[in-house]
Amino acid sequence: MLFLKSLLFIVWNIGWGLLLVYMLRWFLFNSRPRYFFGKRCILTPGLIVRKREWLFVKARDLLHDYLRQAEDPHLPDGYIKAWEKKIHDFLWEKTGFVDSWPFLPAKLKHTIRTKIVDAFTGMASKLLRNTVPRLLEQWRVEHRIDDYDFQFSSDFFLKYYNRYVHKYLAYFFIALNLIIGIMNGILYLFIG
Repeated sequence: MLFLKSLLFIVWNIGWGLLLVYMLRWFLFNSRPRYFFGKRCILTPGLIVRKREWLFVKARDLLHDYLRQAEDPHLPDGYIKAWEKKIHDFLWEKTGFVDSWPFLPAKLKHTIRTKIVDAFTGMASKLLRNTVPRLLEQWRVEHRIDDYDFQFSSDFFLKYYNRYVHKYLAYFFIALNLIIGIMNGILYLFIG
């Protein structure tokens, strides 16, 4: 009877190991929120589901925000305006060599420097505000985001997780917990 009780340790440990593997899959791929006592469990919906939705929402928001800023050059708080200012300041520093030219009046030096900086800043502005949005439209980036959102659904990740991770993780936990269960059973026999 003592030996049969020691064999229960093996079954018990393998059961706990498989429970951990199945709980991991549930916490990763559970598609709807669960409620306990009227409060949403913080681990639901699953991590892959939440992060996948967050990623595609963030990609759409970034695209629309960029296009909104590219349309309106007078937005004071946009990051395109900040990039243009950084380019302007960088070029202003780099064109400081104009001030060291001899035999030119200071006003002409300032005019040359301003024209160089304004020309390259204008090119950068046209690139950021006209060319990039046109390329985004030409390459249909918004439609591609929607296509990828459909293509990389949670079921897609679950299928590959089951095929390449879950099965081998279950085998590993069965083997590991079998060894731990045997050791627990032997220890129980020595103590009992």
